[in-house]
Amino acid sequence: MRKNVNTSLPILTPLSPRKQMKQRPAMKKRKHKEQRQHKNHAAAALQNSRCEPSLRSHPRPSECQDERAARIATLETFDAFAGLRNGLRKVAEMKGEWAGIPMPLEGERLIIEPKFNKGRELADIGAPAKVEDTNGEVIRNQFWSTSRRQTILIWQEKDGRLDWGPIGRGHHFDYDLKTLMCSQAWGLEQEQAALQTMAGLVRHHQMKQYVLTGMFMEQSKRSKVFYLFRRLKPTIAMRADAYSMRILCAMCLHPIAYYEGTWAGAMCPTDDVLAHLMLMRGDEHHFWKSANQHPAWRPEAGL
Repeated sequence: MRKNVNTSLPILTPLSPRKQMKQRPAMKKRKHKEQRQHKNHAAAALQNSRCEPSLRSHPRPSECQDERAARIATLETFDAFAGLRNGLRKVAEMKGEWAGIPMPLEGERLIIEPKFNKGRELADIGAPAKVEDTNGEVIRNQFWSTSRRQTILIWQEKDGRLDWGPIGRGHHFDYDLKTLMCSQAWGLEQEQAALQTMAGLVRHHQMKQYVLTGMFMEQSKRSKVFYLFRRLKPTIAMRADAYSMRILCAMCLHPIAYYEGTWAGAMCPTDDVLAHLMLMRGDEHHFWKSANQHPAWRPEAGL
């Protein structure tokens, strides 16, 4: 029995190699034309998107004076020294003191840079009273004892005899405790601003180390000395060899003022770290010249 065949479908026959060679240039031209049309459409879409106005967020309404005053009052209820600190900042702005005014604290002796305006008068505010010597004893000399890890004081008695005795301790707990008490001179607002400034001056991993540990390291491009910058501690200068790191000294420097017997400066802690970092980068020789260089074994080094 014969099957019905659908004759409506075209019968495809392969082209001869000669006809295929003739159709290749036409196919290439058609492909290039499609690519040009696609590029033109993409360029037109990009141009239209540039001409359209960008979507901008609505500006945040400005905070009224009453709300801002209420927020400041709330902050000052938690920080009893915020009012005095803000007042000193306003006075400094009025008088053009770019570095602010150091904040005197009761019972702490404030050591201020001699060139600072009215530095001597500020240092006398809140400083402990000087105790007069009524026994007639005179201090003759003092030196550091490595074996005792203490300062040895030599004095002369009233009858002319010489005597000696150790003063201080072989650790820096007194420095830590007094530094903690001096934290009243700083505000969270100033420390936060200093952290934002530091974030633009150091690498990401250095900033991460500083936030998590309170210190980071950087090598000088001039002297190849490594510096370990620490918050509320002197900067450690080190030199590396093939096997280890050798501590050169601990460098203590406060640009404006500091409280005697502490590691606390008149500026917030990160501002002091920024001063060390920028001075090391800009004028390393002046950094060594201006800083107090403490040996690693002294309690003042903070090691």
